[in-house]
Amino acid sequence: MKQDPDQIAIVGEGHGDSRRTQAERRAESDSRMLRAATQLIAKHGSAGVSLAKIGVAAGYSRGLPTERYGSKSRLLEAVIDASDAWFQRRLAARLDGLAGLASLRERIRAHLETVRESRVPTVALFLLIIDSAATLPELRARVQRLNERWRLGILRDLESARASGTLPDDLDIERHALLILSAMHGVAVQALIGLGDDEIMISAESIIRELVDGIAGPG
Repeated sequence: MKQDPDQIAIVGEGHGDSRRTQAERRAESDSRMLRAATQLIAKHGSAGVSLAKIGVAAGYSRGLPTERYGSKSRLLEAVIDASDAWFQRRLAARLDGLAGLASLRERIRAHLETVRESRVPTVALFLLIIDSAATLPELRARVQRLNERWRLGILRDLESARASGTLPDDLDIERHALLILSAMHGVAVQALIGLGDDEIMISAESIIRELVDGIAGPG
């Protein structure tokens, strides 16, 4: 029987050491189920994914996702949280030691490099963002917190730049933070419908040139 490609990437990974603790086994099964969910959402959309399908694609029973998460909505929330946690760790390492506009430039690059390098998780996340506005309103609060975390990161960099004297006093940094985030979202959506890898990063540099370097004062 032909194996579903969604299962091939998951099944058979991580089995082995029987000395692992229950917590370690649980963490692994959570990770495998969230990875399977991400792949299935990216391929079929959230409406085409069930808890049973996720369990099977992860290499477990059909009932384990229900036992672990209780509902499909809670599992989808966990997918969003896991995606954000992974990106925040990556971003923290990228921005270590930076502040102001230097941090903002790297923040923009990090966001859009993630879009370029992690297409499947990006597709899954943006499909959930869209669904939260329509068919899955129970995800809306989670998505709003995610979006606000991204916006506040940009805003902190702008505040730091203003404090160092590199931004004009009359710049509305609240509005400008939203503008930069919107531009980044726009590039991400274009990537989902066919924007090439090189064009993603060219667009990132255009955002930096127009919306970061273009507002810097002489200081």
